[in-house]
Amino acid sequence: MLLYLGTVSKASLKIEGVKYFSYAEMALATNNFNRSSQVGQGGYGKVYKGFLADGRTVAIKRAEEASFQGEREFLTEIELLSRVHHRNLVSLIGFCDEGGEQVHSHVF
Repeated sequence: MLLYLGTVSKASLKIEGVKYFSYAEMALATNNFNRSSQVGQGGYGKVYKGFLADGRTVAIKRAEEASFQGEREFLTEIELLSRVHHRNLVSLIGFCDEGGEQVHSHVF
């Protein structure tokens, strides 16, 4: 369930089952987005293998500056990813939209 409280922003977006991560949490999980943590790259940006504070291993997709979308589009994408469940797709765990960063975290 998506809940908008006024204008669309990271502070007002609440999606059941999807966690909002701070940029610091995402940086910590990937050793500050270290190259040694990078496991892939695509049109959206780089993908890193990370470890959350609770011990879960995750894939963290960090947008490159050239691929940034507007905040509304990014948050709409997060909502859609939270609804998609298929055995051949990785599940969305959370996101970060802080300080100009657009980051998704998924089951690894």
